[in-house]
Amino acid sequence: MKIIDNKKDFYDYLVGEYGIDDLIVFDRRNSIVIKTDIKPEKDNDYLFSTIKGDNDIYKKEEISYSSGTRKKEKKGTLLRFVLKTGRHFYHFEIERYLIDDDNASVNTKLVGEEDNDFVYPDLVLAILPYKKPFSFFSFFSENNYRLTQGDVYKEQIIDLPFLKYTVIPGYVSAKDVFLNIYSYLSSKREKKIEDNRSDILKLESAGFDKITSFRNIK
Repeated sequence: MKIIDNKKDFYDYLVGEYGIDDLIVFDRRNSIVIKTDIKPEKDNDYLFSTIKGDNDIYKKEEISYSSGTRKKEKKGTLLRFVLKTGRHFYHFEIERYLIDDDNASVNTKLVGEEDNDFVYPDLVLAILPYKKPFSFFSFFSENNYRLTQGDVYKEQIIDLPFLKYTVIPGYVSAKDVFLNIYSYLSSKREKKIEDNRSDILKLESAGFDKITSFRNIK
């Protein structure tokens, strides 16, 4: 795969191991750098920022579950997003809460994965924040990570994110990201159409009569 970008992301080194294929091109020139050490201003910033926001983050609150099978837990502000790498999606949950008036804590979890051909197939690499929170049981149930376009804010999708400065490299391997993208781009290539017609059929399609021999033409 050939990657076009003036920046080097954490998985780019694998081009040296797998080689450059000029027919499989990942154009990442408009990649968006996400840094975790800035004060959040937009909704997307809250997914990664380690800095305290103005109104979005609180001390942990006790939450009880109606099934009665779980004890009360303290949870902070929960944010959820998925990383799209080709057809493969990684589901993340971020819990942010105040330790004291000046310090915030951020806990990130990779809670599930899925293959999905139907959610924004025009995006090769993207981060999609969830539009609405799921209940505990619906989100964490086994094999219940199927995402639909209605589950995310379309206007908040981060297309071509630069992942090096985010928490993602600690949860998803460079090899997985690279191969997921390579596999997706390979499948999008226009397949060569082979002409399996016989010589006679080729002549007829060109307007020649198969009964008349070229040798007898005067």
